[in-house]
Amino acid sequence: MSPHRRMMKLGAFLPAPGHHIAAWRHPEARPDGGLNFDYYRSLVQTAERGMFDMVFLSDGAGVRTKYKDADELSRQGRMVHFEPLTLLSALAVHTRHIGLTATASTTYNEPFTLARQFASLDHLSAGRSGWNVVTSATDAEARNYNLDKQPEHAARYHRAREF
Repeated sequence: MSPHRRMMKLGAFLPAPGHHIAAWRHPEARPDGGLNFDYYRSLVQTAERGMFDMVFLSDGAGVRTKYKDADELSRQGRMVHFEPLTLLSALAVHTRHIGLTATASTTYNEPFTLARQFASLDHLSAGRSGWNVVTSATDAEARNYNLDKQPEHAARYHRAREF
């Protein structure tokens, strides 16, 4: 048996108003959760008390706009939420131990900018920042950056390796 004790690591993925497709229908759901700082503070502090190792906020550089109908949009549309690095920086002062992880795209950011943003979060949180590296996946994201379509897979991953 190994002399090192193995421990499970726990992370909380916190999309607003919840991860389940019908979470918004729960009577105690917060329909304004995506833009309610107190809601996120409560969630993250609860996760920290529960001994979670980190919280994770996903993000994208564009809004998914291709829903088959209004019903699908009403069930799956998660469009209104804080920008994750800003939110995690604010949450850093309300927590002490939990890791603070956010998604950021290598396709639609510059290395210096992301390094500065995550270094700032790291300093504000005393070393608790984490980065979910993505290359982005949709043409909707590309259009937000004045491109007609997403760069090819190989180009996006080459750029990601440069980061």
